[in-house]
Amino acid sequence: MWGRNKQNFFTYEIFPKVNVKYVDLTKILGNTFAVMYYRDEKLLHICVETPISAQTLRQYFDIQQCTFPQFRYYAGARLKKERDFYSIHEFSDMQSFISTLEPGQGMFIWFSLEPNLKEVHYWYLNKIQKFIQQNSEKHKHLAQNIRDKLKEPLYLIKIFLLDNERKRLKLTAKQFDAYSSLRLSFEISLFPSDNIIKKINKPPTLSAIYAYFNEKKWIHLTKSNINQLLIIPDPSIVPINISRGTPLPEILPERQEGFRIGITESGKEVKLELEDLQRHMYVIGRTGAGKTTFIKTLLVNFMNRYPNSVGVVVDPNGDLAEELATYYKDYEKLIYVDPVEATVSVNPLSIPKGLPKDQAFLLAESNVKEIFTQLFALKESAVYVNYIIINALKILYMRTTSPTFSDLYNIIMKLRSGELDLPIDDPEWEQKLEQFQELEETTYISALSRLEEYATNPLLKRLFNSDSIDDVLQPGNAIIINASNAMIGSPASFLMIAGWIYKLWYSALIRAALRKERIPVLTIIDEFEVIANLSVLDVILSQARKFAMHLVLAHQHTEQLPSELLKSVLVNTAVKVLLATEATDAEKLSKTDPDFSAEIVKTLPNLKPGEAILIVKPRKPTDTMVPFKVKVDIIETKRDVNAVREVIEKMKQKYGAKKAEQADVMSLINPVMKYIEKPRILEQLILYHTYVFKDHTIALVDLLKRLGIGRDKVEDSINRMEALGYIVSEKQGNKKVIIYGKGLFGNIKAAAPSQEGRKLAMKVMLKYMKQGYYVTPAKQTADLSSRPDLVAIPIDKSSLRPLYNQAVAIEIESCNEISTHPEQVVHNWRKESVKDFAEVHSWTYEECFDKLQQLYNQLSDEEKKKVKIFTLKVREKTVQKVEGKPKEERKEARLTGEFTVNKNVVNGVTESKEVQIESKTTTNTNNDNGKGSEEALTGELTQQERVKLKDITINIIGKEDSKYIVQIDKDRYYIDKEYMEMLLKIGKEQELVRDVKIEDLNLKIDFGGADYTIPLVPL
Repeated sequence: MWGRNKQNFFTYEIFPKVNVKYVDLTKILGNTFAVMYYRDEKLLHICVETPISAQTLRQYFDIQQCTFPQFRYYAGARLKKERDFYSIHEFSDMQSFISTLEPGQGMFIWFSLEPNLKEVHYWYLNKIQKFIQQNSEKHKHLAQNIRDKLKEPLYLIKIFLLDNERKRLKLTAKQFDAYSSLRLSFEISLFPSDNIIKKINKPPTLSAIYAYFNEKKWIHLTKSNINQLLIIPDPSIVPINISRGTPLPEILPERQEGFRIGITESGKEVKLELEDLQRHMYVIGRTGAGKTTFIKTLLVNFMNRYPNSVGVVVDPNGDLAEELATYYKDYEKLIYVDPVEATVSVNPLSIPKGLPKDQAFLLAESNVKEIFTQLFALKESAVYVNYIIINALKILYMRTTSPTFSDLYNIIMKLRSGELDLPIDDPEWEQKLEQFQELEETTYISALSRLEEYATNPLLKRLFNSDSIDDVLQPGNAIIINASNAMIGSPASFLMIAGWIYKLWYSALIRAALRKERIPVLTIIDEFEVIANLSVLDVILSQARKFAMHLVLAHQHTEQLPSELLKSVLVNTAVKVLLATEATDAEKLSKTDPDFSAEIVKTLPNLKPGEAILIVKPRKPTDTMVPFKVKVDIIETKRDVNAVREVIEKMKQKYGAKKAEQADVMSLINPVMKYIEKPRILEQLILYHTYVFKDHTIALVDLLKRLGIGRDKVEDSINRMEALGYIVSEKQGNKKVIIYGKGLFGNIKAAAPSQEGRKLAMKVMLKYMKQGYYVTPAKQTADLSSRPDLVAIPIDKSSLRPLYNQAVAIEIESCNEISTHPEQVVHNWRKESVKDFAEVHSWTYEECFDKLQQLYNQLSDEEKKKVKIFTLKVREKTVQKVEGKPKEERKEARLTGEFTVNKNVVNGVTESKEVQIESKTTTNTNNDNGKGSEEALTGELTQQERVKLKDITINIIGKEDSKYIVQIDKDRYYIDKEYMEMLLKIGKEQELVRDVKIEDLNLKIDFGGADYTIPLVPL
């Protein structure tokens, strides 16, 4: 309001609307109002003071609060001659006059409907009646003019011309007089004043007594003539701001406890509360619309109001990030991530320290699929890559809570090349791995391109291979991520943003699982279309509310997003900030509120910079979802290069991203593979059964019976080995027979150079093979500083998979070695390679076993738990050399031997006559041709025949192939093996199970705040 009046007056700057004809403004502005025109360097501004509400005015104008410049002089207009008072006053072509106003000039006009003006005119009409009766033509004409005037309401007018230069003001007054039908005089202030508006800002009034006894030089107009003085200039002639929009209601949600983001056109504060952001926010605005200004205001005011929250801004352009870094440079909890300097590093795959191992593994395992699907963007068609990565990640999480992208990539590469095998007991593993290895190079590269970038790009490795921050969700953290694509290129910018988004999301999930306080995390992503294909966004939008992670997604136009994602964003965001857009976007966005669709379509394209339509979803009984217009507050920020450099140096000192050390993935994942080539178990089984059969020759039908494996699979291996010269197949009568050639003992000469040692090693290998082990000499490569002589790995009979975690290191100690190098024998039990095996078995001949036992007794009790010693009793018959000999020379060359030891052997040495190598599973000797059958569960599952979760009991009743059969109430279902393993782990952590239910053939479990779904397939 400009001044004090009996009525409540409100002040607005008005912006005329296109295609609206303003015929009678008194119907809009009321009976008493003021209009002011003033000119700045660019535009003519029109302000009004009126008792009419903003809601009513917005039907005719776009409005905002009016701010006046200072004027130092004014000229008040009045009639020059009193006799003109009773004449009809007219003004002509005021638009021309207004167009002549120069910057720093203005005109202020009061209009007031004044009844006493008619009283004065009636009084004067009565006064001249005697002259009319005397037939005075002059008075008859005057009387007729008065009667014509009295037919309409009369408005009292006060006109003031405004200027900062008195001389120029005098010239303007003379010009104005030319536009009036009656001569005017002007009272011009002699001295400058800083309170001009205050002096003239008084609605005109006229009392009857004052009017009767004073000089009558007051300007007044009939209602029909007001539009000659009160005009809305033509924007094609006079430069004014115009509005093309349609008025929106000004109904604001009540948010007394929130933080301010701006004001309405009538000056009301617009606030939001934390609860409004729980269901996310969507911001859109074309270039120059004020999107960046809004983001700065949102972050700063949010953090000021909720100082224990976490504020995150992700900027793919860099300018906003550097402005905010400058603004927050002295803030203690600022985390500024620079794209080039790599000031801060995080590992998106790591699990927080201090988490119990079982729970950490369960959390990690449940999120494995999410990690590779959301972050690595693998296509559904990449099934083999999909399978390999999931299993590799699972194994990684079993070994460490901080696996890195480099670890995972190196594992995949070694699996691809055959250098590595994973310790996985899954019948499908071998087949899927082989198919993965046979993928065409182009398909393989395409599938793993994103993972490769994370693992090999030097910048991304520094940013994501380690955690330099213990907890990114520490209360009060302001995290500014500068992912400038201009600095590092669009691909790296995308991966940098994706890595951080996933890190924040994963941290929020784990925080919930640990039942920690869920500190609100406001995550603002500018130009978020750059990561539109990161499907974790859709997941966060739909689930993040319960994890207190609140997204603000900002971009410029709707065509930047896939239609389905745009639909999801509009549905899942409770607050929409619509800044100026193009008409096509306005049409799409108008559907967010069908009741105001037309208004939104007309208003959005015509918003000024910093103006927005705000739509807030109701969350209180008193709330009404009505779009309204807001002018966003401006937080003054400016990019300062020196300040940014100072922040970067602070970040380096505080969080400095360390150069990540290259992990030895072989040691991490499957250390046994350092010592051997990838086991070819079926090939060794074929060689073994052929070798030990009479004359080292076996009929194919007998071989199949012994192996219990499908004929096609066996014949494929036979063909492959025959091509390599390991065996010979031929027809003998009506039977196909296999004849041993070579290869069963591998490079035995390197493992046991002496003839004595080699004979012993061959006998030992056969013993372990007989007991269901895969056995091979250790690799003789320069990079292995220590290695055993042989490696023996138990074989799972159902899957023919090696059980790497039960692998045994075998040392062959000849009598000569024990006698001449006893210290080396002891060293073999303590060398570096020992840690990679479940046990160490040392073998020697019976005649030198006592000496071996004496050396064994030097070990500590702890060492003896892992190290075992064995003796081999040799028959008198000489062992002939058979490796590589023709068939006729091999007939009597059968190697034999028994696991026997001397009497009274203790501490790891069996005391009786014959020792069987312990193995939970051996090769399958029945003739089921490899087909699975329903059988009792073994191992861990046998010990736990049922799992009880809350009110639901799952009875485990059998197994068929790779699926388990369970019964819940009266219904039976199949459950895949991987899901059964997950179920068993959950069953061990009952206190973390919050809810469990069966819905749509899915067992749904709320475990520690994370949701798990286990598919149930009815029998």
